[in-house]
Amino acid sequence: MALPMEVLVLILFATLGIFSIISFKKKLLNFEGVLIANIVGIAIFIFANYDITFFFVALLFFIAAEAGTLYAKERKPKHEKRAMGNILGNSGTAILALALGFPFGFFAAFASALADTLSSEIGILSKRKPVLVTTLKQVKPGTDGGVTPLGIAAAFVGSVIIALVYFILFQDVILFLILVVSGVFGSLVDSFFGAVFERQGMLNNAEVNFLGSLGGTVLALGLYAIVIL
Repeated sequence: MALPMEVLVLILFATLGIFSIISFKKKLLNFEGVLIANIVGIAIFIFANYDITFFFVALLFFIAAEAGTLYAKERKPKHEKRAMGNILGNSGTAILALALGFPFGFFAAFASALADTLSSEIGILSKRKPVLVTTLKQVKPGTDGGVTPLGIAAAFVGSVIIALVYFILFQDVILFLILVVSGVFGSLVDSFFGAVFERQGMLNNAEVNFLGSLGGTVLALGLYAIVIL
């Protein structure tokens, strides 16, 4: 039975309130990041025609991404709070997909975003030196565009997390597989733009995140169209 709109709105704002307090107190987001995250959450709820499921998928992305970051924290000099750019870079394509009427693209966008986030955060723990995705030559850990087998495995896990939610909701194995493949592909697209443009200072991390998520979403929608037709 569908919940009344009043109840859905109450759940939305209660969740955003709890999320905002925890994120700010634990220094996961700065004030600007908390504000933008709330706007993103409300926008997703609206563009999803008030289906709160999509909002919770976005929340799952943030929780899983932050878990990956905290897991790798001990190997990093410091843990920076996520700000407006990070949030928009990771959620921009998902919001655009919903606004254009492509709910499947929403899942693909977050599958790509989570795949890339976990790839970056967990990949830095690899004992093997990363290779640049464009040349396959070894580079220093943390280099934009560098990839490792561990990072790619982490990308696969991130993609599966979002794809599994889609499968639980819609029970479609083929589309589940498309999301997994597209998520990993989006992560590699992110690495490509990182190697070609971010290393040269032509794009920032948020812009590269957006393009990576967009790349995975475009692939997913293309495969989706083939399957449906």
